[in-house]
Amino acid sequence: MAEICGIPQTQLELAAGWIGESQKMVSTVLQGFYQSVEATAASSLVNTVHLLTGAIGKPGAGPLLMAGQPSAMSNREAGADGSYPGYRNPLNPKHMKELAELWKIDPENFHPEVPNDILSMLEIAERGEIEFLWVIGTNPMVSLPDQNRSRRIFERLFVVLQDPFADTETMEMCDIYLPAAMWGEKTGCVTNVERSVNLLLKAVEPPGEARSDFDIFVDVATRLGFKDRHGAPLIQFKEPRDAFEEWRRVSKGRPCDYSGMTYELVLEKGAVRWPCNEKFPQGCERLYEDLHFWTSIDDCESYGADFLTGNKHTRSEYEQIDPKGKAFLRTAQWRRPPNPPSRQYPFVQSTGRVVYHFHTRPRPAARTC
Repeated sequence: MAEICGIPQTQLELAAGWIGESQKMVSTVLQGFYQSVEATAASSLVNTVHLLTGAIGKPGAGPLLMAGQPSAMSNREAGADGSYPGYRNPLNPKHMKELAELWKIDPENFHPEVPNDILSMLEIAERGEIEFLWVIGTNPMVSLPDQNRSRRIFERLFVVLQDPFADTETMEMCDIYLPAAMWGEKTGCVTNVERSVNLLLKAVEPPGEARSDFDIFVDVATRLGFKDRHGAPLIQFKEPRDAFEEWRRVSKGRPCDYSGMTYELVLEKGAVRWPCNEKFPQGCERLYEDLHFWTSIDDCESYGADFLTGNKHTRSEYEQIDPKGKAFLRTAQWRRPPNPPSRQYPFVQSTGRVVYHFHTRPRPAARTC
């Protein structure tokens, strides 16, 4: 391992000794892990180290797998990262039936799919199977690889851009621009990496014709005429608090349970950590103190994937290892990079970041609900 990593073996052994003998350990992981070829395996192994050393579920111990975007934690909880609300599993019929009942839509007419990532979406669009793209708070004309190909695909699509900033490369490609308010110009909650929920109160009016993401989404849903099975408007929100009350219902019973949380409680305490419910009416300071994890087959968010191929595991495959609430270790085999340096090609090209690239330049506004 020392040879692979290019560090002295004595330093590797010293670090291993510190980790193994330490009574407390907190790990912070960010984009250096997430944006690498072996990102899933690397992040999983951080959790594995904590499980092996018992550095979890007690004061001064735990992995903090951070995200780089504003309020990215609440995006994940609500399904805004291409998943489903409350960490529900799209391949679990029980989870999808719960959502259908909460939203008052017929389960037989609800056809959930495993969401696609942006690169898969563009490949589908290149085949002509996607014709419309709604971009919110990011700048794919900077962040996407193979920009010549990406630009050709975008030119074939009808593109809506919703962003606080109009001077971006993606703005040049869009057909409709929806100016969006920033965090100080709207009211709503954000969630931090350690699950603490804060309420941000509107400080000033947004400039010009800019509107909050919330107002835009509600307006579009109303114009599209979405109805529930009783013929009532599917989206009945008027104010951000209405969406928060809905989220309390939708998150109940899931890992990110907000059912006991209110705007008043958050303002009183300054911040409240989920789960906040009947068991934890003031919020829960620390997860996994009872060493019970959301790994049971009818609790887990996904059935996992193969680290080497990326192929998703099926429910039947997960049944064979169902830990039923216990943690389980995922091993990962090291692979040599596809193009390692050699005597003939001694350089390694790294995709570093400069200020121009950071957060694709629009500096996305915090998502609030």
